[in-house]
Order: sequence, then structure tokens, then C-alpha cells
Amino acid sequence: MNKPYTNILIALLKGIVYNHNEKIWDELLLYESDIKKYFTDIYLDVIIDKPEGYAYLKQRVSEDGEDETPKLIEKRQLNFHVSLLCLLLRKHLIENDSEGESTKAVLTRDEILNMIKPFYKESTNEANQVKQIEAAIKRVIDEGFLRKMKTDDEQYEINRIIKAFINADVVKDSLEKLKNYASQTAE
Repeated sequence: MNKPYTNILIALLKGIVYNHNEKIWDELLLYESDIKKYFTDIYLDVIIDKPEGYAYLKQRVSEDGEDETPKLIEKRQLNFHVSLLCLLLRKHLIENDSEGESTKAVLTRDEILNMIKPFYKESTNEANQVKQIEAAIKRVIDEGFLRKMKTDDEQYEINRIIKAFINADVVKDSLEKLKNYASQTAE
């Protein structure tokens, strides 16, 4: 027998649930305690950030760090380009929030390219760099941190869930390390 919140369980297993999907979001909030109990049995926590408007599943880890439970959610390694882009997007979101003009942080494709290019060494093959950056943009969209808007001029909205995965305190230090890494690998 299906539970009345089966669609929400499936949506969470597929990835991040956002409040702009009102039907799923409203049902998630309605059945929140039942949904959390359901995932508890399989060692997953449901993380819901109501003010920011997103929810996702997180693998539960024991307090002693030595967990013998099977893992449903594996950590994924991000390459240099994707890591750099995520950090730059998080930095832009911090700056956007501090200015307080809008809760939405929107960038064009060209703004993203201009934001990331200072971290690359000058190259005779700029087309290859742009290709790598565009691949990183696609991967960040797939990860759920960026959303392509339905506009004619290639605009992207930074999804606020990036705050849950990239702590504001590490952004500056990590960007400096990546800049050093980029200059060493390019030589």
C-alpha cells in the first residue's frame, strides 16, 4: 500500500527538493515527521531549511566516527574546475546577501567566465579553457547548486543549498589555495 507521501520520498531520493516546486514542498512539510521517520530506518537524515527553501538527504554518521552501517549516499570528488566554480558561486552568494538587494543571486554566462578566468594562467588555447569552464557549469547544475534560468541571455541562479555544502568561513582560504594550485599545475 502506497503512503500518501510516496512522491516526496522519491523526490528526496532523486536529489534536492526546492520550495519553487510548491506541490512537493507543501506535502513535504505536511508529512515532515513521517518522512523523517521513514528515512531514519535507512540511516539517512532529512535536512529541511524552510527559510532558504530546500530539503535534501544526508547520510547519518555515528558520533564516534566508526560507522559500520551501509552507505546509501557516497561522497563525490569534484575536479579543480568544479570546486573552483562552487567556491566562487558561494562567494558571490555571500556578497549578494551582504548587499541585501535581493534573495536571488543571478549571474550571466559571461559574468561566470569573468569571475573564474583570473584563476587560470594565460593560455594560447582560450577556447579549451572556456570549454572546461562550461563543463564545470554543467556539472554544478547537475549537482544542484546552479539553475539555468529560462531567459534569452543565458542567466543562472545560484541555488541557496550551496550554503549547506560550502561553509562561508572556508571560501577565502580555499580560493587562495586553488589559485596557488592552478598556478603550479599550469607551469
